Amino acid sequence: MDHGTGRAADSGAIAQASVMLPDGGFADTPLRWSGGRFVLEPPGPPARPAEPEAGSIRRWVIPGMVDAHLHAGWHAFDAVDRNRETPEQRAALIAETLRRTLHAGITSVRDAGGLREREAFEGPTGAAARQPTERSAGWGGLREREAFEGPTGAAARQPTAPRLQTSVVLIDRAEADRSGGAVAAADRALAEGARWVKLMATAGVAAPAGTPLDPVFTRAEQRAVVERAAETGAAVMVHAWGGGAIDDAIEAGAASIEHGIYLTEEQASRAAERGMTLVPTLRIYRLVQGMIARGELPTAFRTRVDEAVAAHPRAVLRARDAGLAIALGTDYGTRDQHGTNRSEFDELVRAGLSPSEALVAATRAGAELLRRAAPAGRRAELPSGAIAHGEVADAVVLRRDPREPGALSAPDAVVAVVLGGRVIDVAGSAPGSPPGSRPGLDPGPDRHPDPDPNPLDHHPAREDHP
Repeated sequence: MDHGTGRAADSGAIAQASVMLPDGGFADTPLRWSGGRFVLEPPGPPARPAEPEAGSIRRWVIPGMVDAHLHAGWHAFDAVDRNRETPEQRAALIAETLRRTLHAGITSVRDAGGLREREAFEGPTGAAARQPTERSAGWGGLREREAFEGPTGAAARQPTAPRLQTSVVLIDRAEADRSGGAVAAADRALAEGARWVKLMATAGVAAPAGTPLDPVFTRAEQRAVVERAAETGAAVMVHAWGGGAIDDAIEAGAASIEHGIYLTEEQASRAAERGMTLVPTLRIYRLVQGMIARGELPTAFRTRVDEAVAAHPRAVLRARDAGLAIALGTDYGTRDQHGTNRSEFDELVRAGLSPSEALVAATRAGAELLRRAAPAGRRAELPSGAIAHGEVADAVVLRRDPREPGALSAPDAVVAVVLGGRVIDVAGSAPGSPPGSRPGLDPGPDRHPDPDPNPLDHHPAREDHP
């Protein structure tokens, strides 16, 4: 990767790259970005792949990945354990979670509850001064010139966290009643800076076996929350395993269905017509199965979870066949899980998506979903999930073709991450290379090796929440 002398920190190039196309295919083309945006001349990769030059190291480049359902503020399964964290411990854990998530290739996150914007951007880690996020674009009061040209010298630092949109709180019936109604609860979340309002519209994994999928909120309540969120340019995400709650979310105008385990063909078709997105979060339920097997969760959960794991792939295929957008989301919320987000790609393929379809779910579908919550007139400030001329330069540079089995989820899959044109070293040295080098990428005189050569190291902890 070339960062020649005199070139801005948000500019660069890759001479030999296989670049992901909008449909999840790949074509070989030189790749360049300047001022934080891709420059392709003529716009778009060539129609026919070119042969790599002799002796060159081929890299695969995909748009920045999106985790559309993460709990970055959670680091233990039980709320009791989370509440034991001191403010200092929580701040450090959040900073570490965001760093590991970014190093995993996740350049944009939609937090699904448990994290307030100020915790991510105003804590003692000072992350706000080191990343080009919605806040650095002026969404939350911090201007880009302050983040990258201020007296702290932040321009010399690498970003430490992905772009972030929050929902702040999970609004279930108890939270709505405490707040004086669903709309009042939504108002509280929006006042905290939420770009998304999350409604817990059905019971979840901890409900007893045989618990029906009765809606927690009425259709009128869902519609009223959607309308209130829209007044601020925010959007609504609805946790719904199935049943009438999904029907209500569709008719109310929600942007996304979370989990959708028992989504029907008819619901998938109507949701597609309304331009919604399904965020299935497949792997978390397999992780919960493991927790039950190890005695970390009650065995009473087993039947309900086993049924969910069996049904979930069929819902994903119904969505795909109906033309309903599918976005990758993990629902991760423990230290063990954070930083392993790419494994969800394998689950989408296991469910029946082609590798190319799963790549679209991991990139463009999530990016388009997050753009729905952009403030008016600011959609173009967010990545589109495509490597195209003039688009925001968020990308992941990979060692292998991500369509190969296990290639994307391999621990050493990521060579570098590009966030707003700024290159983040995440892979350390490849076998046989000098320490700090990245074969195929020329860091230039202004680049420095990442101080942590193994950003996906595992910390022993309990696996967590679906």
